[in-house]
Amino acid sequence: MKRFFFLVAALSCWQFLSAQAMRDVFAAMPDSVLGVMTKNNRLDCIDFIENDMEAKVRNRFDGYSVLKELTLDYLDLQLTSCCEVEMKLLPVTDSLNCICLVRTYAGPVQESTVTFYTQQWEKLPAEECLVWPDYADFWLTNDTMDAAEVGRLQKLQDMRFVKASLQPDDMRLTFTLQPGEVEKEEAGRMQAVLRPLTYEWDGHRFRAVQGE
Repeated sequence: MKRFFFLVAALSCWQFLSAQAMRDVFAAMPDSVLGVMTKNNRLDCIDFIENDMEAKVRNRFDGYSVLKELTLDYLDLQLTSCCEVEMKLLPVTDSLNCICLVRTYAGPVQESTVTFYTQQWEKLPAEECLVWPDYADFWLTNDTMDAAEVGRLQKLQDMRFVKASLQPDDMRLTFTLQPGEVEKEEAGRMQAVLRPLTYEWDGHRFRAVQGE
């Protein structure tokens, strides 16, 4: 009989976790994940946005955090004036998701980090969920620029800044190489042969979309 009640309790817990929407995941997030927002901050943001109000709160660093978008499986949060956070629930099985969290820092050039968690906010090994794109993959040759010129432009990038972005309506992750601090003319030449790279979630990891 004890085993039966234990099984019922376990199944109830499993169903609760599997039914969690982004609002629940965001509310249950440990304060340590974002640092500047308390649980009350997050709950206020959820309440405001669900009541069609500006979801802007004063965070623990005495700045402002703004929840810009919240759907069943996606979140877009302006954490600070120089950091934006996107989150997406990614299906792993029919009943469980993992969390993809993208932080984008706005310095002179935008740069992102990508982290993965279970729904209980246990950190997952990033390399099991995503292989970061190679620098060379961002570059193309075309009719107006040959391989030698592309190679020259590649060498101008001493530091390589990559911006990542999630989508509210699909399971894709897009990477964009940001030209570093180079002259405006050179940056324009780079943009002519740089392409974004799109990865799609397959239920286990993000994989590059062929032909993109």
